[in-house]
Amino acid sequence: MRIEVENLTFVYSEKSKSLQYKALDDISLTIEEGDFFGIVGETGSGKSTFVQHINGLIKTQKNCKKFTVGEFDLTDKKCDYKSLRSKVGMVFQYPEYQLFAETVFEDVEFGLKNFFPNLTQEERSEKVKQAIETVGLDFERVKNKSPFEMSGGQKRRVAIAGVIVTRPEVLVLDEPVAGLDPKGKLEFIKLLKRLHNDFVKTIIIVSHDMDLVAENCNKIAVLKKGKIVETGSPKEIFCQKNIVENSGLDLPLTAYLQRELEQNGIKLNSDLTVDNFVEEVKNYYCKIKGGK
Repeated sequence: MRIEVENLTFVYSEKSKSLQYKALDDISLTIEEGDFFGIVGETGSGKSTFVQHINGLIKTQKNCKKFTVGEFDLTDKKCDYKSLRSKVGMVFQYPEYQLFAETVFEDVEFGLKNFFPNLTQEERSEKVKQAIETVGLDFERVKNKSPFEMSGGQKRRVAIAGVIVTRPEVLVLDEPVAGLDPKGKLEFIKLLKRLHNDFVKTIIIVSHDMDLVAENCNKIAVLKKGKIVETGSPKEIFCQKNIVENSGLDLPLTAYLQRELEQNGIKLNSDLTVDNFVEEVKNYYCKIKGGK
């Protein structure tokens, strides 16, 4: 599903002059099917407001020229939001707080009952099993457990299983690694890669974690005060010092190291993923060693 946005402006408390606040200011953006897309920027830059438009949690206001998600026109008052939400999954920050059912099975099954009521129990069971196993949990061991008795990392996986069980074409995650320790973060990054490769065509993440963004995203949009400052690959964004500093972004570790090396006369051409950065360093070392 291709996402196309033209001239999206959104004002909270639009009808109150004293309370109104412009969260998005004339945003135009295209997210291609298959992208692993990052939305970055300072707190209050409009990131979460933007992504909540994608599945209609926030409705477009009348000044938006175009907002399409695949075949869905979000500027149309008759847009079928229920069908849209079955194809665009939304995982909020700390998704484990979204859990509510008595068992893991029931929690994951809820979306299927809501969006696909005509499925048989056998069909639902198979889809629930697939979703739970996709997020790396043992179906037989956890299906009858209370989600509230599980570890924090397991709860997060259950919550994500409850979103992907409908096989959405687009998955939106708001601060997906917030609160995770380094090991949990690494495991979650592996999960996101597996989801993108095998389960969900397009993933969109909102994050303050630039290492996560550089490692996974093929494209980034930088927001500041409700406006898009720049779009491009992680390499294109993080290698522009003025964009990073003016937008209040941290550098991913690979970009920081590459900048430090360049200041010492060592120029690399990494795409800023860890594996590629290490490969570039090895190639440079081999070149210097061979030259000697």
